[in-house]
Amino acid sequence: MRGLQNLKGAVCVKKLIETSFITVPNSLSYLPAIQAFAGEIAAALGFQKSEIQMTLLALEEAVVNVVEHAFEPDEKATYQIIFQPLLTGLKISIKDKGLPFAPNLVPEYVVPADIDHVAGTGLGSLLMKKSVDEISFNNLGREGKELHLIKHLPVKNIAEYQDTMEMTPFPKPSGEKIVPLEKKIYTVRAMDPSESFEVSRLFYRAYGYSYGIDSIYYPDRFEQLHRDGSIISVVTATEDNKIVGHFALVKDTPESRIAEAAMAVVQPEFRGQGCQNTMMARLIDEAGQAGLVGIFSKAVTNHVYAQKAGEKAGFKRVAIVVGLIPADRSFKGIHSELSQRESVAYGYFALANPSGLVVYPPDHHSQFIQKIYRNIGLERTYGQADMSALSVNIEDRSAVTTTVIPTYNRAVIEVRNYGGDTISVVKSTLKELCNKKIDQITLYLNLGDPHTALFCEDFEKLGFFIAGILPFSHVGEALLLQYLNNVNMDYSKIMVASGSAQEILDYVKAHDPNQI
Repeated sequence: MRGLQNLKGAVCVKKLIETSFITVPNSLSYLPAIQAFAGEIAAALGFQKSEIQMTLLALEEAVVNVVEHAFEPDEKATYQIIFQPLLTGLKISIKDKGLPFAPNLVPEYVVPADIDHVAGTGLGSLLMKKSVDEISFNNLGREGKELHLIKHLPVKNIAEYQDTMEMTPFPKPSGEKIVPLEKKIYTVRAMDPSESFEVSRLFYRAYGYSYGIDSIYYPDRFEQLHRDGSIISVVTATEDNKIVGHFALVKDTPESRIAEAAMAVVQPEFRGQGCQNTMMARLIDEAGQAGLVGIFSKAVTNHVYAQKAGEKAGFKRVAIVVGLIPADRSFKGIHSELSQRESVAYGYFALANPSGLVVYPPDHHSQFIQKIYRNIGLERTYGQADMSALSVNIEDRSAVTTTVIPTYNRAVIEVRNYGGDTISVVKSTLKELCNKKIDQITLYLNLGDPHTALFCEDFEKLGFFIAGILPFSHVGEALLLQYLNNVNMDYSKIMVASGSAQEILDYVKAHDPNQI
């Protein structure tokens, strides 16, 4: 690459087949060389000039943040930039071992009242958010911290095909139980990735732009997610092979051990025909063939239909996360408008039960957690955390990941490793999220780490309260805590379909500090 000529000895470069790493001294004088390197990678991946310029703008802001804030004045150090080609574009990670700093949590930019006023902080963060598609921040403990910037290759949105394809929205359901006029003939089978366009069109006609997983609206991107194993789909097809239904397993990463059953849609005239139940059964088979150990689901609680369907398929309730979804989300005509943020009932379907797993539930939640495990049919060894023996070196730094989901105005905090600063890191992160008026925050803790039993009450003193568990999550055997930022929940409006779900809901309400 021509840009490498500008790096002459000043930057250590290591090229791999799929990923490039550059190690850079903490001086802004190397910024042009970094941008040249990044620009040529983006061009090679197929980005157009305008997209490259936006990517370089975000990278510039991130580099300036690291150089100016991550190190002490006059400190001689280096940091690393990782360029990882994705099937859908480019991921740039900026990693350093300097001072703790969370670029994605800086105050929001406020436009000056007039030209004579000096702009406040947050402009760089705003520019990054406007220039790339995804931003996330990871606190890596002893390994430092890293900022991820993801830029997707330009692809057509499904709405751009309206000139050539029928895109008329389906009639909105009345909310009444559907009584089929005639039996429909259909087949449920695995989806071929090449059918992504037809499935995307089906979602657009059924949901408009209200569905929460944005990739469904970009057929090319949706197809790539199938090809890399992140999504496994089944479809309902007519005799002439027209797709009229879809259901999928969505994984956090291709290597995940569990997947979410999601992205369900059925064309109106095929509803009430058993399509969704048949697709769910096929999905369970697909999950087993893929080597997954479990499937989880999220069912809304403004009605019980989805919960009943999940329980009929064998899903058992493991958590109630309150206030997860904004009140302005539509739910296929069942309610045109919600009176409060929507709560979600998590379900779990066990496909396998690996032995030898030890969990350390906090003493005050131990009976509750053990009952959930028994209900879903998973055996666990319950260790007793020795509080006197458990300690963390005050010099150890915790590994905490924070992700903000703007479309839901919620955030997720994950404690990957405990350190002497764990409580202070989570407390400061919580404060920043609250200042940004994030409504709902979910905290993931690993029950396989005995320190979770030690720290749980400290998190609860910050205002977090229990939601339930999620086995085999990306943090391990997850204990889910939740926080509501000035959001009052009327628990009488949360509808659940089973006795076990009601027990979880009652337990959650009893521990919600906002209800006391």
